[in-house]
Amino acid sequence: MYSSDNARTKNLPVNQRAMGLMKACGHAVTQETAICGDVFVGRYHDDEAKDIWNRIDFTEMDLDPGNEWCQNAKQSGGGGGLGSVAPSLSGMMTKSLSGSGSGSGSGGTNVSGMLGNNGEQDGENGCKWSQTNEEVELRFQVASGTKAKYVKVAFARTTLKVTVAGQTLVSGSTGGDVAVDESTYTLQEVGGGKELAVTLGKKKEGLTWEYAVTK
Repeated sequence: MYSSDNARTKNLPVNQRAMGLMKACGHAVTQETAICGDVFVGRYHDDEAKDIWNRIDFTEMDLDPGNEWCQNAKQSGGGGGLGSVAPSLSGMMTKSLSGSGSGSGSGGTNVSGMLGNNGEQDGENGCKWSQTNEEVELRFQVASGTKAKYVKVAFARTTLKVTVAGQTLVSGSTGGDVAVDESTYTLQEVGGGKELAVTLGKKKEGLTWEYAVTK
């Protein structure tokens, strides 16, 4: 289920049908988790072991909260609120983050410290970051099984949030204003594992950031 990140700030109405599906799948329904505005609901088959990912038809009849798939999702390990979206990958992420000193990711990470204009520095929790006159780059070690679909990066003018498979790698205020349209991220193979590189374009080129992101 996909919805606009700005739906709540735009004061769009709560989507009751989407909330019904959310509740039927075992997710907590509160004011903080309310889904607003239009949503897109899709279905796919995902087999990590065989590297298969295929879209499957999702009909109007499937929107009924009483459907069997909702009951299955509600069970432990079914992918809903009482289970886990990707338990094996989540475990790999936790192990990977712990090994690199990044912690569990539950409360964000502080990627701060003094940094020269062309230098490189490890953040407080193991994230490597560097900067040039035009941009700031953050690099995270992630699980080898990580795919782009598990990555979510929220760029804003003064904040950044990065999550992978439900784990928050970084969330906080940036060391300077971000040029959102010039920011991006890539997922690449590095030394037998994978690395997530997040690039922040600087709104004010030439300005040295004293830190990348802080809580």
